[in-house]
Amino acid sequence: MSLVYCYGFHGSSCGYCESETKTGYSHKFGMSATSLTCEDYQNLIDAGWRRSGDYLYKPHMRACCCPQLNASEFRASKSQRKLITRFNRYVEGTYDPANKDVNGGDETSKTNSRQNGAKISSKKAGNGFDLIEVIHEAEDRQDWKRRLRIVFEKSSFSKEKYELYRKYQIKVHNDEPYEVTEGGFKRFLVNSPLNFEATDKPNIPGYGSFHQCYYLDDKLIAVAVLDVLPKCVSSVYFLYDTDYGFLQLGKYSALREIAMVQEFCNAGLQDLHWYYMGYYIHTCQKMKYKGQYKPSDLLDPETYEWYSFDRCVALLDKHKYVSFANPPNGEESNNNTDESDDYLTPPGMLDPETVTDDDIKNVQLYFDNTIKRLNELPNWKNKENLKNRVKEYFAAVRKEMAETIVLNFNRY
Repeated sequence: MSLVYCYGFHGSSCGYCESETKTGYSHKFGMSATSLTCEDYQNLIDAGWRRSGDYLYKPHMRACCCPQLNASEFRASKSQRKLITRFNRYVEGTYDPANKDVNGGDETSKTNSRQNGAKISSKKAGNGFDLIEVIHEAEDRQDWKRRLRIVFEKSSFSKEKYELYRKYQIKVHNDEPYEVTEGGFKRFLVNSPLNFEATDKPNIPGYGSFHQCYYLDDKLIAVAVLDVLPKCVSSVYFLYDTDYGFLQLGKYSALREIAMVQEFCNAGLQDLHWYYMGYYIHTCQKMKYKGQYKPSDLLDPETYEWYSFDRCVALLDKHKYVSFANPPNGEESNNNTDESDDYLTPPGMLDPETVTDDDIKNVQLYFDNTIKRLNELPNWKNKENLKNRVKEYFAAVRKEMAETIVLNFNRY
């Protein structure tokens, strides 16, 4: 069962938006989830929702889009292949970051690799590149200089994870030390409303929320926070030790997660062949890298259909906001829209004023410690405050989800 409490619309600061708007504010619709099935969350993220801990939110989609990548059709680019090779060679001990160049290594370390008879995989170029094989190549090698160990586990707290998170937030996001607390880490990256669901497939961890931990010589150097859902692996957050920034661990982790999706699909989870990377803001330089993983699609904010990333980018170059399904005619740009657009009915949502009593009668409510349809409550049509709250919720999640997920009214 999925149980949520609805907060409605509100504005909050957004690090990604600070350079794009005068206010640095992001308007979003928010809910908290006490419990959430993986199937229900899959349906929510396919309609533009994401989670932070147990908080579910959907930004005003006039500012961002949601990308997905078809992992079964992914082909690593030359630069991505070099990135993996450089990472593997560092673990092997034949790449010296002090002498690195932008193309993935220096001549001294290349020479050392040849002299030492290093056995980096032969499948490194062109159509012969095997992502799964090469991504696992550096793991648990007793004959290499360093030992890489990858641990995939259910989302959990440890002091080691928190200390890594604290360092990352201070160094990368410029958080003040007093702002980075154990409680905040737990709420943001450990707690999850997703109900764990086992599968009948061997070597598959199941559906739910997980941490993928990277250990180098038994030191935790990175953690990927991931949701495994019926149709996708969804990237929630990634943090790493900044001392290893030269390995481009953020980009490397995306490639490892794409390989994971391929492995899940190959193991029999045939519907699970998508990789979700979170939101994409076209004008945000920090998010440009998401377009480098192909073939990718972007979610139309109005129809919830997927469209080729390359096609969408051409439209976003011309328009601050666009429905990919119904782009404007001609070449006229709408880039002069301003922040007042945030107060229009968000794309993909209904105007609560247009939602009728008949629309909401089958919404499930958790009320007085029992679950009932709205129309099962006595005199419900005369309770305007209750109806208005339900209509706002219905407008945000739409009919199918409003009648599937239970809305918690015990807290109102």
